[in-house]
Amino acid sequence: MRRRFTRRTPPVLTLGTIAATGMVLYGCGDDTPQDVAFSTPQQCADAGIDAQICEAEYQQALQKHLAEAPHYASLQECEAAIGEGKCFQAGGGQNSAGQTSGSGSGFFVPFMTGYLISSALSNLSSYGAYRDYRYSSGYSSTPIYRNRAGDSLTSTIEGGKSVSRPVNVNTRTVSRSGFGGRSSSRGFFGG
Repeated sequence: MRRRFTRRTPPVLTLGTIAATGMVLYGCGDDTPQDVAFSTPQQCADAGIDAQICEAEYQQALQKHLAEAPHYASLQECEAAIGEGKCFQAGGGQNSAGQTSGSGSGFFVPFMTGYLISSALSNLSSYGAYRDYRYSSGYSSTPIYRNRAGDSLTSTIEGGKSVSRPVNVNTRTVSRSGFGGRSSSRGFFGG
């Protein structure tokens, strides 16, 4: 009598292979974070992102805007380039209502009409996780302003000069009425 030896592969190995393949295929989707645009920190919080994260991103975008947006020596120069009523004085000479006092030094910049943040921030569970994310990734939010033609732009400093670029067309805008509305709680949004 002949004995037959067969080698059997345990079903766990087969199921494990299928599970691993499924995970690889799941990872192939287009789940890369996109930039999401908000007009105010409240809109950001209404979209389900932690309110502390929204406020921190707004403050960061505002500081970046003051540093990188086009600077003009006078209100007339800024309004000629950006549009009437779309500029404010930064760096001094502004009273508590946000109106220019006509004295003091400073420069004029366009109002920040919104800011871009990564959609990945909506997955963070706390402000502590957000701080870790920003530290490890080097991520920063991006301010938005509008020019005279109504185009949404962002600015960066290149070679010591402010360079403006159109807002990335792959971004999503989360807003009820679009950019440009004045925020009652913030003096730097406008349009």
